[in-house]
Amino acid sequence: MINRKYILLVFISSLFCVESIALATKVKGSVLYKKKKEKQLKNELKVGNDLHNSDYIRTGEDGFAKYVYLDDGTQIKIHNNTEVFVHGELSRRSILKQLKVKDGTVKLDVKKQATDEFTVITPTSVASVKGTSFWLDCSGKQGDKFYGESGIVSITNIASGLKRQLAKNTVASSSPDGTLDVREITPNELKMLEEIESETGEEDG
Repeated sequence: MINRKYILLVFISSLFCVESIALATKVKGSVLYKKKKEKQLKNELKVGNDLHNSDYIRTGEDGFAKYVYLDDGTQIKIHNNTEVFVHGELSRRSILKQLKVKDGTVKLDVKKQATDEFTVITPTSVASVKGTSFWLDCSGKQGDKFYGESGIVSITNIASGLKRQLAKNTVASSSPDGTLDVREITPNELKMLEEIESETGEEDG
C-alpha cells in the first residue's frame, strides 16, 4: 500500500514544476501509455511513473494497471484489454478529475471530492460521483454496465438524456439506443467481479 505522506509530497512538488496529477502504483503484464503530445504508443507504463492530464493507457490481454490521484488517493484499477484517458486539472489544492473510457473494465474507488464531482465518460454514458466505489464494464460503442459497490453514482445516457441512480448491489445497463435500466445485481455477477479482482491480486484492495 502506497504511503500517503509520499503521495502528498509528490503532489506538493508538482505544484512547482510539471503538473503531474496521478501516480502509477501497480503494473502487471502488457501496459502501454503515451503523453498527450506523443503520436506513437510505444512507452511501457512502470510503477512510479507520473501521469498527466490527457495521458492515454492501454492494457493488453494480460495487462493490469492501478494509479492514484495525488491530492486525495482516489484509486483507479484498469483491467485487461482496456483503453482509458486520464484527465485532471489542478484547482487550488485539489484536482478536478475525469476518466474517459473507450473500452474495457475499470474499477473506481473515488474518495469524497472537495469540489466538483469525479466524472467518467464513455461513448454511451456519463457517470458522476462525489465519492464511492463502483465498476464499469464498457463495451465501446455497444454500451455499458455499471456495478455499484457502495454509495451513489449518477448515470446519464448520452443518446436519450435519461438519468438513473446506481446504488450498492445494483447494476445499471446503458445502451446506445438510449435505454438506461437499473436492477439488482445477481450472485453470478458478484462472483464474476470477485474473480476479476482475484486474478490481479486485488481482492483485498
